[in-house]
Formats: sequence, C-alpha cells, structure tokens
Amino acid sequence: MANYQYIIASLPDFQPDFAAGGFDYDETVGFIRSQCSDRDCGYIDWLEAGFDEKNISHLFYSAVEGSPCKFLRNWFAFDRQVREAKVAFLDGAKPAEGNTEAEELQGIFNTKNLLERERKLDSYYWKKADEMVLYDLFGIDVILAFIAKAHIVRRWNRLDPVVGAEFFKQLVQDVRGTFKGVEYDPDKQ
Repeated sequence: MANYQYIIASLPDFQPDFAAGGFDYDETVGFIRSQCSDRDCGYIDWLEAGFDEKNISHLFYSAVEGSPCKFLRNWFAFDRQVREAKVAFLDGAKPAEGNTEAEELQGIFNTKNLLERERKLDSYYWKKADEMVLYDLFGIDVILAFIAKAHIVRRWNRLDPVVGAEFFKQLVQDVRGTFKGVEYDPDKQ
C-alpha cells in the first residue's frame, strides 16, 4: 500500500519557476508513481489516458464506469457530461435529459472570447476535482485530483506561463489547505 500521507505532504513543496520552465508535469507524476502501488499506478494510467482526446470514446467511458476507483468513475462521468453538453451546444440542441452539468455549462459555452471560455471550462473542471475529494484527506482519490489539476496547470503553462503559474499557486494552496493549521501564501517566501 502506498504512503498517501507522505505523497500528499510532499506535493505542495514542489514550487517551480514557471518563467524558467521549472514545472515538469512528467517529473511530478513520476515521483507520485514511484511512491504508489501497481494498482494505484494503474489508476494514474487510466486518468492520463483520459487526457488524450484520441482515447475518449464510448468504450473508454464504459470501461471506467466499472473501475473500483471512485474518483475515476466520478471524474469521467463528469467529463462525459461536459463533452455531451458541449456537443449539444455546438449543434444548437438541448443537452440530454439527466445531464446535471448542462445548465452551468451553458454560461461557459456562451462566452464569446475563446481563451476566456477555456479558462472558465478549466476552472470548472478544477472546482469539480476539488468537490470530488472534499471529504477525503489521504488516499489515491486526492492524488488523482491533484494530477487532474496539475494537468490543467501544464496545459496553461504551455499556453501562457503567467496563467499557468496562477493555476499552480492555486493547486499548492488547495493541497496545503487540507492540513489544519498550515497556511501557504506563495507571495511570502
């Protein structure tokens, strides 16, 4: 079994210099993998497979539905609803009945500025990742939520280092905030 407390406590200490390209997603995930069991590494594989558009299909979502990992089941059920709502929006159709995310997503999809729309959508994913592990302190679900948010950081870092740095600071703040009595202000270092 992995030492989740050690992994989670170690993650916030990673403070890259975004302007110098110091954030290395692969290095961070490599560290996490080195501390995880084979089973947990398999969960990370599933999560990362879902980041690759070419893997997303009905078969992928169906396979993840049967996962014993609660975060993966919830994350990809959410991701599926977002994608279905996006397709409905682009087609000018109503989202499928039962899509609990559709109403909130309509406001995001109606954003005219494409960059702002992507920021809002990634912020929505970020918020959902937090909600999915709200009552979890230590465990693979918290680690998977961290990786999902780190993926967002990497995406924005590739597009805009300043925005990427903001997302990473938020990620570190979120993880540090899970420990009572620990406060983190990235501007006070």
